[in-house]
Amino acid sequence: MKGKRLGLYFTLLYSAIFLIIGVIFRNFFNAFLLTFIGTMIVDGLANIIQRFTKLPKLPAKIVALTLYFGVILWGLIMLIPKAFIEFSGFYELIANTIESRAWEDYIKGNEALLKMLNDIVDFLKPSFSELLNYVVKTLARQFPDMLVVAFFSILGTVYASIYLENLIAVIPYLYPKGCRKDVTEFVEELMRNTRRFISVIALNAMIIGVSFAVFFSIMKLPYAPLLAFWGFVTNFIPIVGTVFEIIPVLIFSLSLGLGKIFWIVVFLVIIHTFVFVLFFELMKGYTRLNPVLLIFSILLAGQVFGMVGTFFGAPAALFATVFFDKFVAPEFERE
Repeated sequence: MKGKRLGLYFTLLYSAIFLIIGVIFRNFFNAFLLTFIGTMIVDGLANIIQRFTKLPKLPAKIVALTLYFGVILWGLIMLIPKAFIEFSGFYELIANTIESRAWEDYIKGNEALLKMLNDIVDFLKPSFSELLNYVVKTLARQFPDMLVVAFFSILGTVYASIYLENLIAVIPYLYPKGCRKDVTEFVEELMRNTRRFISVIALNAMIIGVSFAVFFSIMKLPYAPLLAFWGFVTNFIPIVGTVFEIIPVLIFSLSLGLGKIFWIVVFLVIIHTFVFVLFFELMKGYTRLNPVLLIFSILLAGQVFGMVGTFFGAPAALFATVFFDKFVAPEFERE
């Protein structure tokens, strides 16, 4: 029990140091987070490649890195430029839809619901009208920092992926000898769960992004690249990201007529039901996150670290859950 208690105290200490450094040096935090997510995705890909090809670990990692950065490069060349070009037109369409109160044509018979929606829109409209200016100014102001973060996260992902096992093996030696066995078990459990969790989240985000692109292209609707990119990014934020994804899609659908609204809603229900079931199937045998803890962890991380922090909320909640099970729960069971 003494070893667990030492592990608890030192883990809390190192976590506090990391959070303080992350708050003070935001570029470091952003680069670390992107490196961590990228490394977990690459490691998951490498394990899949090994399973099906019997390649040794290092060649499998090199193939996984090539695939990972190849997909990112394809997105940078083929998808993201189109998405950004379409953003201004999409924003204007959404603004016009809100200004004309297009939803009134579909819910004329329900005065209470209509009044509630109009009140919400009237409250949010001033903020929405400033959104485009805010986004442009923020991107312009933070572009140099974004380049720095991108460079170090790419470099970090490559080296961390190749030397991941060595990095994991070093962690217990940052603790006193008496608690290293417990810390090793904690790190192994944490990495096992984190690797699977982030890989499944990335797979679901990819499924959503590709499905959006295919569906809106088949329906011959505009803004398919933008909506696909938006669906992909927001689904890296579990639960909360789905809400962020759906709101602009539903507002956009109001400009298309009742028939297309119906098919868009059906599509959203089917695709999100599929990824929801897939997530739980692939996470069988792994740590389950409490949805309430997950939501408030995302909210807290967003408040502390800004927009990028929302992507940190889910891994932080997973860390807290495994940490509690390994170090805190045994303390509560002591006589």
